[in-house]
Amino acid sequence: MGAASRQTYTARLPPGQFHCLLDELPLHLIPRRVFDLQHRRHDLSQPLFLNPQCRVLSAGQVPAELESHRELLEGFSLQGTVAWVRDPATGSLHPFWLGSRMQAAVACLRPGKPAPASLPHELRYLLAEAGILTPAEHGERYLAERSEIVSTRVRVFREKGYLPLGNLIHPFNLAALRRYYRYAIRRGAIRLGDEQSSRRYVAHNEKVARFFHHQIANAVSAIAGEAVKPSYVYLASYLSGAELKKHTDRQQCEFSVTLCLDFSPEPELATSWPIRLDTSEGTVTVYQALGDGLVYRGTRVPHFRDVLGAGNTSTSIFFHYVSSDFSGPLD
Repeated sequence: MGAASRQTYTARLPPGQFHCLLDELPLHLIPRRVFDLQHRRHDLSQPLFLNPQCRVLSAGQVPAELESHRELLEGFSLQGTVAWVRDPATGSLHPFWLGSRMQAAVACLRPGKPAPASLPHELRYLLAEAGILTPAEHGERYLAERSEIVSTRVRVFREKGYLPLGNLIHPFNLAALRRYYRYAIRRGAIRLGDEQSSRRYVAHNEKVARFFHHQIANAVSAIAGEAVKPSYVYLASYLSGAELKKHTDRQQCEFSVTLCLDFSPEPELATSWPIRLDTSEGTVTVYQALGDGLVYRGTRVPHFRDVLGAGNTSTSIFFHYVSSDFSGPLD
């Protein structure tokens, strides 16, 4: 994982645009708990193959389904080569930028052929973590495992009205998002204060968040047990002393996901600022680690957070969805 020791290529990319460069990942921003769990899933001693669900596209090119939705990529730095890895179950796309070293490594891969033994361990590891390299029949095994998990989750969500949910956004993309939004706040691109709190930076339908909003819609549909569509997305970065008073959401938030994106000081496991839900079983307290999502019925389940402690900051992204037949305004 020494590939990020010298941020040479990254320094040439516009800092105000989103990118997730495999050659120079911001390793310190990858949540260790999430990353360690991912790491245990890969056996690098077995043959690995170019993922058939991966498309490596040159500067300016995008996957076919995004051609008519290029507005979702307005915040992306697309002047370089990008590997787009598709989740076989949800169809969501995970973008990974390739610098010169990674481009050379990927150029050696051939469909249906094992990755060459000469591929350095470090690069093999990163490509496997990104899903560009996968074991044989990876997609079939993944779909079978996910089908069983999803059926259980749907039942729990329908019974309780909420469900903790991990792995919505790849840990590498999560790290890149943390860097992107920290920079946006520092340069004043995200305003401070709204009608709910004067102690949080907020952004409504921010362009990069909007991309991920659309990408995880199918995962939310699977949990909701019905087709949903994105309404709006809201970024909130809280300062110490902030409080989220108990409330339910408006109709555009029928199905909501609160994603724990960032927290300071860096937590070892869960952060110290849980979200609380008023349910039929009483008040439920949900502690989230970085990268954790929580799906809940925003219009039905009252939710709140206590005062954020001194010396803490906390950043969340709220992804909101409605039923596919919803005909009202989405904003």
